[in-house]
This record gives sequence, C-alpha cells and structure tokens, in this order.
Amino acid sequence: MITTFRGRSAHALSVCALSAALVAGGSAAVSAAPTPTPMPSMTHRMASVTVKANPTTVKSGHQVRFTGRTAGIPVGASVRLQRETNGKWTTLKTSTMVKKGSTYALTTRPTTKGKQHYRVVVGKTHSATVTVTVQ
Repeated sequence: MITTFRGRSAHALSVCALSAALVAGGSAAVSAAPTPTPMPSMTHRMASVTVKANPTTVKSGHQVRFTGRTAGIPVGASVRLQRETNGKWTTLKTSTMVKKGSTYALTTRPTTKGKQHYRVVVGKTHSATVTVTVQ
C-alpha cells in the first residue's frame, strides 16, 4: 500500500523530517540557530547631565564655577567643560569626575569678553547650554 501526502500534510511531513535530521546531526545544527536578544530593562534610564554657572556675569580672568548633577552615569565618569567658539564646541582643559551622589563641580577663568556659551560633556551625553557674560 502506497500513501500519498498532498498540501499541508506534505509540508508538515517535510518540516518534521528536516527537524529530525537536524536533531540527529548533533550540536552543530543547534548552534547555528540565532540567539534571542534580551529585551532592554524597563528600569533603564537615559543618561543625562545638568549644569549651572555661578556667577553668570564675571570680569575677565575671574573664576566661574559650573556645578550640576548626572543621572544614569556611573560615579567616577569624566566630566569635561566645553565652550562654543564660531559654532563649534571646544573642550577646555578643565575636567573632573562624577562624585558620590551624582554631582560634579568645575571651574574656569574666561578671558574672552562678551557672551560665552558653555556646556558639560560626560561620554556622549552633554548638558544644555549655559551663558556666561564676561566683562
């Protein structure tokens, strides 16, 4: 007696036969299967950094202190101060690290008179811009 499979039955039979062949073939066939990517945790927060300048108006050569907080950035991460010059951000020599409590403080002594725009950068994360008027 000969049995003929048609349509869905033939497809199901071929899938079963292929599965059995892969299982019989050993671990090489199993390792070729894609590994599922884990879903990101819903508690994962985006990294952020804030900045405040004090004072916001200063005489040329006097000190300005930049302070702020971070979120989603580890303690010990490097914090760099940048100034906008001709539409481009330039990293200044002053830097610090994120302290316990996710805070930081930086100082600089600007000499270029006029409105100066600053921001802080931690890795690829940067703060909003803060303006300091230098007289």
